[in-house]
Amino acid sequence: MTQATSPELAPDYYRQNFEILLEEVDRQYQDLLSQAERRWMADYHELPDCAKLLYIRLLSRKSLFFRVSRLNYPEIDTVRQAIVSLLHSGFISQSQANWPKESLLNLFTKPELLASFDACSYPALWQAYPALRQLKKAALVEAIVCQIPDCLSLNDTLIRVEHQRHLTTFLLLFFGNQYQDLSQFVLADLGLHRFEAYQTDTNTRLFQQRHHIVQWLQLETLAQHYDTIAAAKQPDAMAAFAKTLPPASDWPPLERHRQRLLNRVARDLERCGRFDLALYLFSRSALPPSRERQVRILIQFNRPQTALAICQSMRQQPHHEEELEIAERLKLKLNRMLKRPAQPAAREQFCEETLHLPATGLRVELAVVAHYQQQGWTVHYTENALLCALFGLAFWDIIFSPVSGAFLNPFQRAPRDMYHPEFKTRREAMLTSRLEAIRTGQWQEWLTVFHHKQGITNDWVNWALVSPELITNTLACLTPEHRHTILSRLLFDPRQNRSGQPDLILLKNGQLRWVEVKGPGDTLQANQKRWLRLFQQCGLDARINHVVWQM
Repeated sequence: MTQATSPELAPDYYRQNFEILLEEVDRQYQDLLSQAERRWMADYHELPDCAKLLYIRLLSRKSLFFRVSRLNYPEIDTVRQAIVSLLHSGFISQSQANWPKESLLNLFTKPELLASFDACSYPALWQAYPALRQLKKAALVEAIVCQIPDCLSLNDTLIRVEHQRHLTTFLLLFFGNQYQDLSQFVLADLGLHRFEAYQTDTNTRLFQQRHHIVQWLQLETLAQHYDTIAAAKQPDAMAAFAKTLPPASDWPPLERHRQRLLNRVARDLERCGRFDLALYLFSRSALPPSRERQVRILIQFNRPQTALAICQSMRQQPHHEEELEIAERLKLKLNRMLKRPAQPAAREQFCEETLHLPATGLRVELAVVAHYQQQGWTVHYTENALLCALFGLAFWDIIFSPVSGAFLNPFQRAPRDMYHPEFKTRREAMLTSRLEAIRTGQWQEWLTVFHHKQGITNDWVNWALVSPELITNTLACLTPEHRHTILSRLLFDPRQNRSGQPDLILLKNGQLRWVEVKGPGDTLQANQKRWLRLFQQCGLDARINHVVWQM
């Protein structure tokens, strides 16, 4: 049998990816690009091929500074010529006195530094640090900078890659975030993923105004600066940083981005005991867990009435089920503080069984699979895959519908707002209509979508774990009302509710059973309880199997 070989990348695959980036951004955002950004693109296209390849290689690295002698790429056989072209066009610059000495010294190994700054050439350095050879590299670099701040003898030609800020902007416009980079393209190059052919143009792009791009980049710079402050764990610095946060934005994506940073700073301040400032910052955020944290701080301040008012708002309009459950627990605590009657929630009763199974070395779920197979059940170990797949198939066309800001590039598994409240509100009419058609049994296109879309990447469908047979047999055991209820719960909070579903699906003679497997010492998680509660309310057979090993 011939073994399948993995597809190979073309030697210049990264150039193709980079030019896709430029082409897509130019196609969608030409009217919002600055003159400098447009000139950067135009100048890039004028470079000779070898210079393009080297420039992209340098741009893709984390460092800005490079040693020419270390630039060795098999697909670039004329590196020196490429450097000359890049210098002439301003895409790189060469050794300048104002470059940070630490960054330059760190390009060299410790032995190279000791050789360059030997005792004969730099006696003052060795007199100040008699044990220079024993220093770790970081300390050695610090010693050299301290003793020789103005003149560094480095035996190599050094260059710096320029216009990194333009790449940062283009990646933001292409991906809609600043944690994805050019490596994302490789998955598509290797054929590991096929993506849906959705619309991306000026109508669906995320940014519609230039100042939103600028504000987003400024906020991201602030967030990166806060990383340094948070690592130092200095409350005064955190408090000072809080005063630099920008005011609220009227553009929802930017405001959500701002509120995430707001919550992070507030939580750190709370942990440091700066409760007043933390409470103020949390009150300026609508994102969870801002309301929960406000209630907990107010409890510490012995202000139960104010805390109870916020708790009531959490109960009336929860962001998700987890927040609702937290609100119910906090309400009990506040009622006790106010000496009001408080009825604790009744202990939930689920169908639970104990299985005594031989300790064969199998993981606990697989041991339970074998147990039920011996009883004639067809068992599918799918965890969250089955219900998520039903969701993805039922709403496939709606998930990939052209909504402004949802799809920014050809490599998305889901719309950008998939796990935000806007996903529902911006597609409310389509989702409501589809759910009603499912409830009444008018929509039955699960397998049609499955066969038409099989293999295309969708964040909700794990093709390796679901099959037409499994879908058919499962749906045969679920009434249209069951399907409607399950999908409605997933839609209420897609991020939280896509997990916690039972491990196993059992099918036999038209019966369906959901089984959550618990090994010794394992307990139910909150999201698992919520799914079991829903199945209970629907009258579906769902149970917990506690495994005890027989030695």
